Amino acid sequence: VGIDYALFIVSRYRAELAEGREREEAAGRAVGTAGSAVVFAGLTVVIALAGLAVVNIPMLTKMGLAAAGTVAIAVLIALTLVPAALGFAGKRIMGRKARKAAEAEKSPDAKPNMGTRWARFVLRKPVWVMLVGVLGLGIVAVPAASLEMGLPDDGAQPKSTTQRQAYDMLSDGFGPGFNGPLMTVVDTKNSSDGKAAANRVAEEIEALGVSAVLPPAFNKAGDTATITVIPKDRPSSHATEEVVHGIRDAGKDIKADTGAEVLVTGATAMNI
Repeated sequence: VGIDYALFIVSRYRAELAEGREREEAAGRAVGTAGSAVVFAGLTVVIALAGLAVVNIPMLTKMGLAAAGTVAIAVLIALTLVPAALGFAGKRIMGRKARKAAEAEKSPDAKPNMGTRWARFVLRKPVWVMLVGVLGLGIVAVPAASLEMGLPDDGAQPKSTTQRQAYDMLSDGFGPGFNGPLMTVVDTKNSSDGKAAANRVAEEIEALGVSAVLPPAFNKAGDTATITVIPKDRPSSHATEEVVHGIRDAGKDIKADTGAEVLVTGATAMNI
């Protein structure tokens, strides 16, 4: 990204030098013209990377924000350090071939290249070009209406991989939900009867129609319990998603009645 943005500035700087301007003016014009494109492009990338936070997966959120910060720094470098370096380089930034090409373009017999012809067409019919572009983007974006956020499990791997083979063997032997167990944590610090609260959580989960619910296992302090839940369907299915939402909804009522807090974790729950 940093190289791309720097090339925007360098290309415009060379074009200004080819027009016969001094290096100070050429650098200023390069930043004033190509610099706006760099800012817009960088802002678009920053917004897109920061949008990873929408998935609500902590790892992706951190990666997106870190990458967005890196892109922002690249934009600042392209607008400050690159023009300064070009000022030192002066006309040496243009090679002999580039100077000859610039002189050829100034010739009255020179034919406009494809880029020039396309730019002239866009300027002649800006409304039509914009409408076609928006329509095309709308058609391409139609599948986004059914987009499901999350990370794929081993069931999405090719059948030739050992991950997929193990996934299929576990599904055949123990059921599809065995590949994506849910870990339910019950915090009973604020509950007067922690065991009763944990048992109620297990009963509420069983009522959701899961494959298996292991008995609550308490820590040594007796104030936190874990309940392993095996759904009936595969980790990425809508049925498993409904189970996770059902546990979370039931946890709100249990907290209001007993004071125990119910949380769901695990690789499967992270994607929901």
